[in-house]
Amino acid sequence: MTGTANMIKAMVVSGLAALIAYAMNRLIVSVFGDGAVRLLVPIVEEGLKTGLALTFAVSLPIVHMSFGIYEAIYDVLANRGVGRSRRWLAALLAFLGHSIFGWLTWFFLELGLVSVFAIVLVGTVHACWNIVALAK
Repeated sequence: MTGTANMIKAMVVSGLAALIAYAMNRLIVSVFGDGAVRLLVPIVEEGLKTGLALTFAVSLPIVHMSFGIYEAIYDVLANRGVGRSRRWLAALLAFLGHSIFGWLTWFFLELGLVSVFAIVLVGTVHACWNIVALAK
């Protein structure tokens, strides 16, 4: 498969992860409340991104970065009651955060960590990121 085909496949896989995450996040928040965005949602998202990247044998960092792009688009288009500059800041942070999480997961896997352990570690970093980012 060519580099372009691999990139497209990774973007499709990340889109699938984003769609599933959107549905699961809504369900999780409806059951556990807004606090789930800080603690439970990060583990779910990291599991989806990494699990699907490994399942479909595509670049893990590209899946995470593409997921960040999808989330960034959502952040810009959603929450119209929030100021434009705050939406764009959220979008930038979504892309940067998911990019960092992808490279960190890849690094842990390259070190030989079991994927579940890498997901939990990076999910914890993601949870800390969300706690800081969502602090008022």
